[in-house]
This record gives sequence, C-alpha cells and structure tokens, in this order.
Amino acid sequence: RPGVIISTGAAPGYFAFRIGKLLGAHTVWIDSIANVERLSMTGELVRTHADLWLTQWEHLATPSGPSFRGSVI
Repeated sequence: RPGVIISTGAAPGYFAFRIGKLLGAHTVWIDSIANVERLSMTGELVRTHADLWLTQWEHLATPSGPSFRGSVI
C-alpha cells in the first residue's frame, strides 16, 4: 500500500488519488508549472481528494484553493 501519492498535474493522477484515498494514502497534488494563467481542470477536480494542493505560481494561490510554496523546478 502506498503511504503517499504525489502528482505533478497529469490527468491520470486523478484516478491514482481516488484509489489511493480508498487505501488510506496521503495525497499531494502539484499543479503543472505550465498552468500560468489559471489552474488546471484536473487540479479543480482533485481539490476535494488532495490532502495538500499546491500551485507553482504565487498569483494562483487562494485561501480556498491551492497553496504556493515555491516552484518544483
């Protein structure tokens, strides 16, 4: 069983999160750095399943949305 599932914004990560939550895994979603103007559609879908939801762009962080902790790359 996985302890943590991390995705960097790919759509298949959504399904991994759903399965991981059923198995009791913690989940971390890092929205793709390519999403400069707005959050990804998959990021919006995964928001209720992610234990930690991050954006790599400071201006996209919101109190009810993703947090900004810096960029991954």
